Amino acid sequence: MLPSVEAPVGKSVSVHPNPSASRSRKQRVTITLPISLLERLRNAVYWTGHGPLARLIADALDDAVTQMETSNGQTFPQRLSPLKRGRPRTKTPSVVIPLPPKFSGRIQ
Repeated sequence: MLPSVEAPVGKSVSVHPNPSASRSRKQRVTITLPISLLERLRNAVYWTGHGPLARLIADALDDAVTQMETSNGQTFPQRLSPLKRGRPRTKTPSVVIPLPPKFSGRIQ
């Protein structure tokens, strides 16, 4: 089993240009997945004996990024700045909820 390395929040983790060297270093990330997808992943691990769920997810993400790089014609360059943390904040318009007719006469 490969050793796991966790970086404290806000600390940077060095990135190795050699993909095989970076596989031994790991960092925990928290993501939110649709329940239906998570259940499908769990079922796939259970029925295929693929190994831990984390390995299946890591392999699938590795395949997806490799495919993106192939479509791009090369690997993506290193980021110029850190990614923004958390989910994006969107400004949603105020929603006016109409009151039932029996209450609308009471509010002035």
